[in-house]
Amino acid sequence: MPEPSESDRRKAAQLPAAVADTRLVDCLAQGLDVRFQCQYCGMERTWARQDFLGRRLRRRLAWTLARSQASVFCPQRGCGGHRPIVRLMKGGYRDDHAETPEAQRAHVVTMLLDAGVLPEEVGL
Repeated sequence: MPEPSESDRRKAAQLPAAVADTRLVDCLAQGLDVRFQCQYCGMERTWARQDFLGRRLRRRLAWTLARSQASVFCPQRGCGGHRPIVRLMKGGYRDDHAETPEAQRAHVVTMLLDAGVLPEEVGL
């Protein structure tokens, strides 16, 4: 099977507009995990709740998925592929007790404050 061309890789990595404009903090609020798949070697990496609140991603929570996709490279030694395919997956950590948007926002703000992130820094 022939190797995909650059235009094929670009099309595969293209995000729908609504998804591209989604911020990482919105993924955290909605209970979504972000999965990246390298187009060159196939390696997959998932950012979940603990990653969003971890040291490395805290300062990037205000980034959109498009900006995150552009900055991520394959961690596989010797690959270094760019522009991975991004998929959003339902995580298993959504707070079902927060039925109203206000309660959901309060829950997210509490999570951020517990992790040492000011809500103003990520646009909340």
